[in-house]
Amino acid sequence: MTNSRKMTLATVAAAALTAQSHGLAAQGVDTLETRVQALEAEASEGPFGLPANFEIYGYVKGDLIFDFDSDLGNTIFGLGSLTPGGATGSNFRGHAFQSRLGFRSTTPTSYGDLTIRLEGDLFGDGGGTFRLRHAYGALGNVLVGQTWTNFMPIESYPATVDFQGPAGIPFARLMQARYTLPFGDDFSASVSIEDPAGTSSDPAYTAAVSYTGDRFFLKAAAIYTQVDFNGASFDGYGINLSGNAQLWEGGSVQAQYTTGEAISSYMVFGGDDVATIGGTDTAIDTSGYTFGLSQDFGEQWRAGVVYGKRENDQGNAGDTRSLETVHLNLSFMPTERATFAVEYIDGTREIFGGGSANASRLQTSAQFNF
Repeated sequence: MTNSRKMTLATVAAAALTAQSHGLAAQGVDTLETRVQALEAEASEGPFGLPANFEIYGYVKGDLIFDFDSDLGNTIFGLGSLTPGGATGSNFRGHAFQSRLGFRSTTPTSYGDLTIRLEGDLFGDGGGTFRLRHAYGALGNVLVGQTWTNFMPIESYPATVDFQGPAGIPFARLMQARYTLPFGDDFSASVSIEDPAGTSSDPAYTAAVSYTGDRFFLKAAAIYTQVDFNGASFDGYGINLSGNAQLWEGGSVQAQYTTGEAISSYMVFGGDDVATIGGTDTAIDTSGYTFGLSQDFGEQWRAGVVYGKRENDQGNAGDTRSLETVHLNLSFMPTERATFAVEYIDGTREIFGGGSANASRLQTSAQFNF
């Protein structure tokens, strides 16, 4: 509330007291009280009638990328299709597709805070097309709309300059209805019904419980879904265990483990939930883990290392048996709203039937927040 509005409210309140002291009619007092309520409502609004805490946020991010061995694309997603002996040589590219724009507001109500968020970026169709990232409303403990799946360990996601991120971690934004229940001082539980990430005519169901401490965060999540394949339905299920910690000054650690069946569509780099192997339709068992470590050096510099691995237990010759990634990055933040970073990435794909392919890239970026 601005100082001028505070002064106006104070003036009106003083006028009400003066009116009472002079024995004015109750009708006049009621009129003054109505005016006070109107001014309070006006003070809670921002421009164009929007909530006072309405926020426009986002950033512009430009990436310059040099691939040493093969062209992996706008992110390292191309690692998932490399073939042994199929290196195509070095390649350079630049883009600003990760740039994003968002709107967010939080308004107190008698049912709890009403939060609204709408956000998009330019990574649609692999890059260059605007796409929806988040679009949801939350009233108190209830959220409805598109955002991170409740199964994803977003709180412990390690930071990388590359938009794809490390192998071995769940990643999906889905339409959902979620209920979150805080309990105790530091715990919360959440359940959701979600649009499935894979091919299915049925919803997916998730549940999670988390602990938030002063320097630690822990979360356990589970998912159940069904996958349609060749006219049949297959059960898909998985668990995720994740956490992060600040164990020393300026340092942080993030780790997670995921395992399950027919949940490849929930994982970074994707893959088949179900495949025909040896003439039999088989739900694919997959597992993955990541580990990240970052260290601040003063207020402007940060270094990090992120390791990730994904493994599939079944597959035909030529299918992915495992994906392994290493990210080494260094960031410089001259101001709160500007970050310059460089990252070296090395990735390896191993296939069923024998053989592997390796590729590496150097990526630099400049990000300007608003």
